[in-house]
Amino acid sequence: MSNRILLTTAALLLSSFSLPVLAADAAPAGDPVVARVNGEAIHRSDIMHELQMMGPQAQQMPPQMLYPQLLQKLIATKLVSAQGYAEKLQNDKVVKDQMKDAEAQIVAEVYVRRAIQPKITDAKIQQRYNELAAKFKPQDEVRARHILVPTEDEANAIIKQLKDGADFAKLAEEKSKDTGSAKNGGDLGYFLHDAMVKPFADAAFAMKPGEVSDKPVKTEFGYHIIKVEDKRKSSPPPMAEVKDQIANQLGQEMTNDLVKGLEAKAKVERFNIDGTPLKTAASKPADTPTP
Repeated sequence: MSNRILLTTAALLLSSFSLPVLAADAAPAGDPVVARVNGEAIHRSDIMHELQMMGPQAQQMPPQMLYPQLLQKLIATKLVSAQGYAEKLQNDKVVKDQMKDAEAQIVAEVYVRRAIQPKITDAKIQQRYNELAAKFKPQDEVRARHILVPTEDEANAIIKQLKDGADFAKLAEEKSKDTGSAKNGGDLGYFLHDAMVKPFADAAFAMKPGEVSDKPVKTEFGYHIIKVEDKRKSSPPPMAEVKDQIANQLGQEMTNDLVKGLEAKAKVERFNIDGTPLKTAASKPADTPTP
């Protein structure tokens, strides 16, 4: 296996290393047939493998959302490849060369995975979490609700209703143009100052818990009526929420170390893209002045 192939594989792993990928060697618990193409079965594990190949963002989505697309891709591959086999393309030089490259990639990926997986232990994840938590700097957070409307007149009318005793959450559900928070009574949850546009954040952080803005706050989105529910100092996220991220970070670091270690023991020659020798400090003539 060439060092070039290993480096390419490691670079890919650095952007997608995660515990679900590390578990790829494990046999699936039950692997039902999800389709047959001319009698040849496609299993659920084939779908999950395709999902892994799509990268970490796709892996975070519910598999059922991508299932129809992935299944159709596998069916199409079965149909087209069957035609290629019928024409004996498996013996074609282009196919053989690409199969050789693919084998090298797969061998490198499996080697890296198996070398690293046992090293990402719960104890190491906990140790890294403790290190990160110790460095965490608490910041002020506000939990607020808001009602967003397009005009100042509408905002003032809502403020009057609130002063007359109307329920903030109910008005948010009925009138706010921010549909995402409206269904939760305008609740935005806890946020840092920099997480919101400045006029909104300035107003919210200047208010006290239980207070409602007495005049509309104008931003690029429209006019906001704000109610501050609570204030607190931020704290590190629970271990359970960041465990996979920490495992991913450890995996990246270990992959880097693995590749560096292999490269240190190998003879690696690098050239320019046109194949000419690289001009390094060591290759310069002795009388060539250093810039």
